[in-house]
Amino acid sequence: MPKVKVSLSSQLNNYVSEFGPEVFSTDGKILYCKICDIKCGSAKRFNVTQHLTTGKHMKLVAQREKNVNIKKAQQHFLTDTKKSCFNKDLCSAMLSANIPLNKLNNESFKSFLVKYTGKIIPAVTTLRKGYVDEIYDETLIKIRNAVIDKKIWVSIDETTDSLGRFVANVIIGTLETDTPGKTFLLNSEVLPKVNNSTIAKLFDDSMHILWPEGVRHNDVLLYLSDAAPYMVKSGNAIKIFYPKVIHVTCIVHGLHRIAEKIRGHYSKVDKIISNVKKIFLKAPSRVIIFKSTAPDLSLPPEPIITRWGTWVKAACYYCDHHETLKSIVNSLDKEEAISIKNAQKYFSDPSLAANLVFIKSNFGFIPDVMTNLEAKNIPLSDAIKLIEDVFFKLNLVPGTVGKMIQEKMNDVLEKNKGYQTLVQISKILSGEETSMVRISENLSLGDLAYFKYAPINSVDVERSFSIFKVLLADNRKSFQFENLKKHLIFQCNNQVEEVESSEEVSR
Repeated sequence: MPKVKVSLSSQLNNYVSEFGPEVFSTDGKILYCKICDIKCGSAKRFNVTQHLTTGKHMKLVAQREKNVNIKKAQQHFLTDTKKSCFNKDLCSAMLSANIPLNKLNNESFKSFLVKYTGKIIPAVTTLRKGYVDEIYDETLIKIRNAVIDKKIWVSIDETTDSLGRFVANVIIGTLETDTPGKTFLLNSEVLPKVNNSTIAKLFDDSMHILWPEGVRHNDVLLYLSDAAPYMVKSGNAIKIFYPKVIHVTCIVHGLHRIAEKIRGHYSKVDKIISNVKKIFLKAPSRVIIFKSTAPDLSLPPEPIITRWGTWVKAACYYCDHHETLKSIVNSLDKEEAISIKNAQKYFSDPSLAANLVFIKSNFGFIPDVMTNLEAKNIPLSDAIKLIEDVFFKLNLVPGTVGKMIQEKMNDVLEKNKGYQTLVQISKILSGEETSMVRISENLSLGDLAYFKYAPINSVDVERSFSIFKVLLADNRKSFQFENLKKHLIFQCNNQVEEVESSEEVSR
C-alpha cells in the first residue's frame, strides 16, 4: 500500500505535539521555537532535533527552568508566610511601636532580628501585602465584638494635616450602667470640604463600618463635637436618622473659649508672654543667661493658642516669677531684638503686675479643671460638679471683667443644649431630680441608666490627632492615606488595649 503524503500543516502540528506546545508553535506554514524566539527548520525531523541540541537552545532552556524554580520557591514562601505567626507578630509590633516597615531593609536591623530570633525575616512587601490588611480587619472585628448589644457614644473632630488635607477622626465608646466603657478609634477619612453635610455623612458611613450587617440606630445615644457652627448643624442632621442621640459640644472647648476671652481682655499680659517667648526661642546664649541667673527656674512657657488652658497657666507663671523675669529681661540688650525692646516696655508698665495677680487669683484654677475633665473614666456626676464649681467661682469675680466672663460662661452653657440635658439626666440618676420634662421622649427609661459614665468632652479625638501627626512625619509624606489610616487605627486601639491591661494588673 503506497504511503500517504502528510501535509505540511499536519507535519508541523505533529512536531508541536511531540516536543510540547511550550517549546514550539506553528501557524500551519512554519515551525516557531518559543524559547529561542526564531523560525526553526522543519523539512525533516532531523532538522528539528538538531535545533534542540544547539548550545543557544539548551542555554535558554536551562535559564527558563531556573526562573520557573525561583517562581515556585517564591510562591511556596508566600504560602508559608501566610501561615507564619512570627511574621504577623512582627508586623503588629512594628505598627504598634510606629516603626516604619521599610526599616526591615536595614541590614543591621535585619541581622539583629535573624541573630536573636533565628527566623527568616520577611520582605517589606510581604508584610504590607500579606499582613497589614489582616491586622486592620482584625482590629475592626475586635471593635465590633466589643459593642455587641451595647449602647455607644460617638465623637468627631477634624484637623488640617501638614499636607493641607481636611482629616476627620471618628471615636466611639461604649456606655455602661455600672462601669466606664471602652473607647476606640473607628474611622479616619479625608474630607473634600468641611461642613455639616460631610460631617453627617462621615458619621453615618462610620456607623455602617461598625455595623455592616445593619446599623443599630437606636443604640447611638450621644454625639460629641466642638461648638463650631457646622458641627452644631451636623448634630441636627444626625438626629433625623439617629433619633435617640443627644448632641453635646465639648465642655472643655467651652472653658477654653472662656480662657480666650480672658486673654483677649488682657492684651498687655498677652504681649509680654508672646515677646518673652520669642526672646528665648532658638537663642542659646540668652538661655544660658537665664539659667545662670535663675538655675532652679524653668524657662518661660510657650503657650499655644489651640492647646487648652496653656495661656492662663503661662500668666500664672509670670505672676509667680514676675520680678525674676523682669530682672533677666532688663539685663539684655534691647538693641539685639525687637522682642527684648517690647518686653522691657511692657515690664515697665505698672498695671502689668496687678493684672497678673488678678488673673491668677480669679482664673488660675481653670487649667486644673480642664486637666481633671480630660481624665478618662470620670463619672458624669463628677464632671458636672467640676463645671458647677467653675460657674460658682466665676460668679465671685468682681468688677466689669468678672461680669464679662460670667456672661461668656452663661453663653457657653446656654448654647450647649445637650449638656443641659445631661445635667438633668445626672440629677435623675443621683435622685436629685424626679421630673422628666426636658428629656426627649425618644429616650426610654432604660436608656437613661447608660449615661452614668457618659463623657462631656472630645479629648479622645484630640489624642488620636496627636498620634496621627507623629505618624505623618516629615520623612513619611508619601504615605498613602488609606495605608496611613490602617496604621493609625491599629496603633490607637492597640495603645488603648495596653493601657486597659496595665490598669487591670494594677487593680
